[in-house]
Amino acid sequence: MRLLFAGDFHWQAGSAHMVGEYVRAAPALDCEVALAGPLCRLDDQVPGLLPVVDDLGWGTHLVLVFEGRQFLDERRRELCERFPRERRIVLDPDAHWGEHTVLGADESAGAYGHQQWQKLYRQLSDLILQPRLGKLPDGVQFFPYFGMPKPVHRPERAPAATYDLQYVGANWWRWDALAQFIEAARSARPPLVRLRVAGRWWDGDPHPDHLAATANRPGWLAERGVKVTGPVPFGQVLAQMAKADITPVLARPLLAHQRLLTPRMFETVAAGTMPALPPELAYTTGLYGEEITPFILGGDPAEDLARLLRDGPANRQRLGRIQEELRRGFNYRRVLGQLLAFTH
Repeated sequence: MRLLFAGDFHWQAGSAHMVGEYVRAAPALDCEVALAGPLCRLDDQVPGLLPVVDDLGWGTHLVLVFEGRQFLDERRRELCERFPRERRIVLDPDAHWGEHTVLGADESAGAYGHQQWQKLYRQLSDLILQPRLGKLPDGVQFFPYFGMPKPVHRPERAPAATYDLQYVGANWWRWDALAQFIEAARSARPPLVRLRVAGRWWDGDPHPDHLAATANRPGWLAERGVKVTGPVPFGQVLAQMAKADITPVLARPLLAHQRLLTPRMFETVAAGTMPALPPELAYTTGLYGEEITPFILGGDPAEDLARLLRDGPANRQRLGRIQEELRRGFNYRRVLGQLLAFTH
């Protein structure tokens, strides 16, 4: 079996890392995974990082991953027809299929309109998969899509941290959540002072096409002693995350409202850094189990951050057990095997 993935793939984006994990897991399951060159939108770095196939005839099944953009123009949609309908799968990690959800300035349809997403998916496949812990819309089946990378180290044996608190990732509807964490860190007793943010759009000009999603307050982080750096290179995300005692798990508010899984929910645990989850992510007990409860912030986030550090040894023991369970249940060999099961 040979799976061709099609999508809008960039080296800084989560889905490129997911496909990379599938590529590594595939030989153990006697299959192959690659990107469908004629169907994808790729930046100039992805072809050097992941296998890209130009001949669509190489693939036995087509997996279409839709995040924010409808990357298929008319010509690409016609090329999809080379795969029989029963061999086409739509992966919907941003939950465009189903109910139309509006949360403030953000909405599930984006610039395309709700009905256009429904029409597109119906044209492409009868099999739509979502990583949603909440109630699934009609016509959707659950698939985690994201999995647990190989851990950087055991939390109980974590080396001395470079940062008290750090976030690695882009600002995509995450400014307010991050700002609240920074204020809480500074207000903790004792305060968390070694702070870092690594990623795009945290300072300076937002993305010109996504002004609301990438809005920030220029200079605000630096004024509060936060070190701001650019994106972490491909393949180094976990190693960089592991440099912090505490790493917030931030999700786009719309995705949290829909109770969706995200890559960072797995990567943070794999990095061995203590996660800190805002109250709106309490639904992740469905992923982690009740052991995650001490890592969910409550009404006094400053005290909660201080408590995480104060009870560090016990919390790292808990995190080690969570890490073991996620590795058993969501390693990429198992996740890819679940995807292959949909093809039979």
